[in-house]
Amino acid sequence: MEKDHIAEQIGWLDGIFTHPRNSNLFTNALHTLIQKELSNRWVHENRLELLHDLAKKYGEGEMLAVIDKIIYENCKYDWEQVGREKGNSLNNFIKILWKPLKDIGFEYSIEKKGNKTVFCVTKCPLYDLAKKLGAEKWMYHLLCLTDEPAITGFNSRIKFDRSRTLMQGFPDCDHCYTELS
Repeated sequence: MEKDHIAEQIGWLDGIFTHPRNSNLFTNALHTLIQKELSNRWVHENRLELLHDLAKKYGEGEMLAVIDKIIYENCKYDWEQVGREKGNSLNNFIKILWKPLKDIGFEYSIEKKGNKTVFCVTKCPLYDLAKKLGAEKWMYHLLCLTDEPAITGFNSRIKFDRSRTLMQGFPDCDHCYTELS
């Protein structure tokens, strides 16, 4: 079996894909079936090989729909808890999420304009890993799509916008947080 880079580098996904509440997320029988198989196999197999296998078995579009729903619902729920426990101001969100990213090799700039805070990410070690593995599409859905539900769960009075990501082939990622009044 090939080295499982997803398990090594982003092991926090394990709890997202194996969480018991996932079984209640789907009403579509096919999506329920995919979710159950994904959950049952996730920690026992090479994650990237599993994603390819299930995409071949059920179709990539169906797999991505299931992944996106699981990612959205779990990230939103988890960040709601963080916001309740640690305070849900934008400054706290930045301190909790963004500051530690510098320590693991992310490079970004921050610009504040009134009620908007914009991050421009020019280096992402997770993108570097995805590119090395040829897994940019999977990693976009597994990682980049956590950004919107994270802030929505943390504080629904903060709007998130992004027009580009490194994972999609752009030279940077733009993350814009707008504090609504």
